[in-house]
Amino acid sequence: MNDYPMLGFIVRWGKLIASLLALAVATAGLWCAWSGGHAIWAVAGIGGAAVGYGLALSYVELVKLITDMLVPK
Repeated sequence: MNDYPMLGFIVRWGKLIASLLALAVATAGLWCAWSGGHAIWAVAGIGGAAVGYGLALSYVELVKLITDMLVPK
């Protein structure tokens, strides 16, 4: 993996980064709803966090698949 540092980074830290990004999006939605916006921002933030987490996690799994199959060990 020394030849592909970003693949190694994504394999190692991808799930954590996906979780932190989803938490940030959900928190932003809740903050917007709490700070005088409408409750729809909370729903949109939580929904966006769920969709974003699923997309990010699928990308991490795809990178893991690529590294397992194509990168020589």
